Amino acid sequence: MNISNEEKLMYKVMKAIYDSGIPVSFKGSLVLKAFLLESGYTKDTRHTVDIDANWNGKTTPTMEQITESLQKALDKAKINLAVTYFRTIGLLDLN
Repeated sequence: MNISNEEKLMYKVMKAIYDSGIPVSFKGSLVLKAFLLESGYTKDTRHTVDIDANWNGKTTPTMEQITESLQKALDKAKINLAVTYFRTIGLLDLN
């Protein structure tokens, strides 16, 4: 299976976020691709361009707080990227 340099960088970002303890769970095609690789699947899958995750806290911080937390995680891992948001986190109210 072919993993692009962009996908390799996204896996490094996911690891930095995981190592930081930020309460998110990753989902989506990058997680599936990693699972397939670990299972020995070698056929190419579609290229992905983003990281999908859910916030797992009891309360959801502001977008500014999330952005700051993610930036700190990348800085600590020495990943030279700037975190910005372009879409507000979606909230589902089941009450």
